[in-house]
Amino acid sequence: MPSAVYVFVNVLLGVFLAWYALVCLVCSIGYYTLKTKFTKLAPSKSSQYEISRVQGVTILRPLKGIDAEFEACISSAFEQDYPKFEVILSVEEPSDPAVVVVKRIMAQYPNVPSRLIIGAAPYGVNPKVNNLIRGYEEAMYDLLWVFDSNCWLTSGALGRAVDVFEQNPIIKLVHHLPLCVDISGRWGSRLDEMFLATAHAKFYSAINTVAIAPCVTGKSNLFRKSDLNKVEPLGIKGYAKYIAEDQQIGDGLWQAGGRHAMTGDAAIQPVGSTSLSSYFFRRMRWLRVRKYLVRAATLVEPMTESILCGVMGATALHYFFCVRWWLFFWLHILFWAIGDYWIYSVLHRHDNVEFNAKTPYFARPKSGVTILSWTISWIGREVLALPIWIIAMYGTRIEWRNRLFYILPDATAAEIKS
Repeated sequence: MPSAVYVFVNVLLGVFLAWYALVCLVCSIGYYTLKTKFTKLAPSKSSQYEISRVQGVTILRPLKGIDAEFEACISSAFEQDYPKFEVILSVEEPSDPAVVVVKRIMAQYPNVPSRLIIGAAPYGVNPKVNNLIRGYEEAMYDLLWVFDSNCWLTSGALGRAVDVFEQNPIIKLVHHLPLCVDISGRWGSRLDEMFLATAHAKFYSAINTVAIAPCVTGKSNLFRKSDLNKVEPLGIKGYAKYIAEDQQIGDGLWQAGGRHAMTGDAAIQPVGSTSLSSYFFRRMRWLRVRKYLVRAATLVEPMTESILCGVMGATALHYFFCVRWWLFFWLHILFWAIGDYWIYSVLHRHDNVEFNAKTPYFARPKSGVTILSWTISWIGREVLALPIWIIAMYGTRIEWRNRLFYILPDATAAEIKS
């Protein structure tokens, strides 16, 4: 072998080996974080204070249609065990079917200050942000909790989040791990659940534990209006031009010197009848958005997945140490699957939930998932990861909430009207 080629091969496979070790380290950090944060129920100090001593919180819930288990998800905001908060719900159209349901829920909690805002402010292409603007501006309190309408959180979640702000002034954003629960058994729902309870959970937890860069999803975020207004004078209006406003808000607060924190609570989303194609195109959509927001992380994402990462590790170890390629690769897949099954089991036990008579079935320990059905779903998720990524890289058009957009190189979006 010519010397130049020999050097190139050695360097390349050395990079493969180093990358494999790095991914294993990140997975280990994710395992540790999930084990220590999500297998116990931490009491909230803030919830025990007198009302005069606590920070008030405005909960903002943007609405669009009726999602799976909608009433339980919306009611969870009203059932927070915290002495001082208000709930503002906002919807774009008075004809939206969510309006009737939300009014009924509000009447069931007369002791919780709440109001429904009908009519969005058209500041940009992002319908969620447009929906939030009036609630943001009318909020009674500085501390805001933006909480998606298709998610449920346990009653102690708000108190534990406020505790984090109280304990560390450098924290400017508190967020929660997104977690899907399949309630239909359809392939798309099963893969949604599998992705968020395995690959996403461990890497999301690890990145936020190491805290070398912002990593935020928009399911459930708490931040101060005053902090965001310092970063963006227009407040939340300034983020209406982005589809991924969650990452942009998190990045803005981070660049201003603030840091983020996760509590041990999960934003649980019950997933109804989702088809395989819906899962495919949703994953593709967010990859197309992320490739302009966190380009480097998105480009290397396939190499953090079990199959390609295993190929890199097996190839390097076979070359340097004569380890049998196939033996190592299949052992790698086996142990990766075991780790993912353990994560899945930990999260779906819901040890971090305050159980009571109002706790919905999807937030209780999951049953009926056999090893065989779990394995089939896991293999499907792993096998589809690379094709989804490849297709996502070769396009900029996405569909979101029945509207079409182009994602532009500066991470803003342009709606396709026709």
